[in-house]
Amino acid sequence: MHTIYKALPPEEIERIIGYCKDHTVQKGGLFEIYPGENESEKMVVVNSRPGSEPLEKFCPLGTFYCNYLGPGIISLEEDDPNHDSMPSAQLHIQAIKQTIDILIEKGYPGAKICFKNLQIK
Repeated sequence: MHTIYKALPPEEIERIIGYCKDHTVQKGGLFEIYPGENESEKMVVVNSRPGSEPLEKFCPLGTFYCNYLGPGIISLEEDDPNHDSMPSAQLHIQAIKQTIDILIEKGYPGAKICFKNLQIK
């Protein structure tokens, strides 16, 4: 189920996408960016990486979507709240939400953000 997490001005979404593009896995960051059906839609995969492990140790933590449900909308795929999902899945969704919140607050060009303290187990 696709749900809205945040609604922001479109220029804020572009800033967040820009930050993620500047911090992709290939550049030593945590993000992978994939295009959607139209140019403004982007899927952002957030990876976790234990410490200073090699690139091969990256594993997907989760995904968020920019502009899929409309301009300026950040959305997530979440299980139905009435469905019992695995606790680890809920922790990963929580970590993705924390990542989005950090990107909204601090994801400006040139910023150095540490994502080591995400609440996942």
